[in-house]
This record gives sequence, C-alpha cells and structure tokens, in this order.
Amino acid sequence: MEQFIWNWLLVLISLLGLPAIFAWGLTTVNRHTKANLVNRYGINSQVYLGCLGIVIHELSHLIMAVIFRHGIQSVRLLKLPHLNQTNGADDDLVLGYVNHTWSQASFYQSIGNLFIGVAPIFGCTASLLGLDAWLYPGLAQAIFKIADHPFDPDWAGSWLALTTNTSSWWQLLLLLFLTILIVIGGFDLSPADYQNSSLGLVTMLILLTVATAIFSIFDQHAGQILSVITSFGFTVGLILSYSLIVSLIIMFITKLLPLRR
Repeated sequence: MEQFIWNWLLVLISLLGLPAIFAWGLTTVNRHTKANLVNRYGINSQVYLGCLGIVIHELSHLIMAVIFRHGIQSVRLLKLPHLNQTNGADDDLVLGYVNHTWSQASFYQSIGNLFIGVAPIFGCTASLLGLDAWLYPGLAQAIFKIADHPFDPDWAGSWLALTTNTSSWWQLLLLLFLTILIVIGGFDLSPADYQNSSLGLVTMLILLTVATAIFSIFDQHAGQILSVITSFGFTVGLILSYSLIVSLIIMFITKLLPLRR
C-alpha cells in the first residue's frame, strides 16, 4: 500500500501537479505583461509581441480537439481584439479561438476536455524544446541529461553539454526572440481553458489512480514506467522553469517602460 501511494504521488505530480503549478504561474505573469503592454502601447501590442505563442496556443487546442473527435465549429488562430466603445456592444478581447462541441455521453470525448484545455502548456513546451534543439542543441541536451535521471541528475554532463555545444550569436538572439514571442502569447490559459479542463479532471484522476494501482501490483516493470513518467514531467518542468524566468524578466521590463501620454 505504501508503495502504491508513493507511485501514485509521483504520477500525479509528474503528469498533473507540475504542469498545473507552472500553468498558474505563467498565466499570472503573462497577464501582467499583457496589461503592461496594453497600458503603454495599446491593445494590439499584446498581439504583436505574442503572435507566435497565440498561434501555437490555438493550434494546440485544435489538434487535441481533433484527436478527441470533438466537433469543430469555428477556428481563428490569431485576431486583433477591439473595444466596442461606439455602439455599446460587448468588447471583443479574445486573441484567437477554437469553438468545439462534444457528446457528454462519450467517455472519450469528455476526458478529452482536460487535454484540450491544457494543450497550450504542452504545445508551447514542445515548441520551445524544438527551438532549443534547432538553435542551441547544447541546451536541449543539457535538459535531457538532467531529466533522464530526475532523482540523480547528471549535473556535470548537463553543464558540459551546455558549454561545449554552443551556438553563434545570431542563433542565440533568434532563440531569445522566438522564446519571447511564445511565452508572452502562448502560456496564458483563459478562464474558458480552465473550465474546459475541469470537465475531464475527475475522470483523469480516476484513470491515473487505476493505472497506478495496476502497474504497482504487477511491479515487474513499475520502475521503468515510473522512470519514463518522472523523466517526462521533469523535462516539462525544466522547460516551463526557464519559460517562467523569461516571462518574469519581460514582465519587469514592460513594467519599467513609460506610460502612454
């Protein structure tokens, strides 16, 4: 029983806990950044500086909605928001959208709501990891060396990969620029995203509990399964950690910019 509880906690922390904590932190920070940009450069500035992230955000929703066989009603990967100050209509502040429907009678489609809601977190994480592998391979290798053994990370090997597989200045500058475009617009989960995720959360908790109980009982491969799960969670956590650091720096920089007159 003790082993099952330990395995269950590792699975929940790796697959749900870490992404949820970072999602909350990144959403909070990047909302402040967007507010700073809007106050200083107008409502469209958040789109200009977060366009790539917004597109990845909506594409992530769309891909998951298709995978879980939801009915796609309408899609807009990127749009400029506007204030309806003249005709008294509601403000249209969304930067993109994926409207979809599902059958509540379908277990598969219902649990898909969780994956669809949090998809931008993993979509943006995968995009950043891909950019690292392309523009700064040493950074990607360093992340994997730490994440491969989360309870005994290879710090020396990670540092060696980071310092020996360096990139040119323009690659680093391009990586920084694209990272900024992604973190500003991509990681901000909307209230609708959280609400959508909650629809499948209880079902997912039940599934993870049952799955953990099964591989804990038949523990011949339990160690290997847990190693894969924790490595995945740690990799996501590392990417989201530096995304949060970049987001915090951007938030403070935009806070220091002069207000519009």
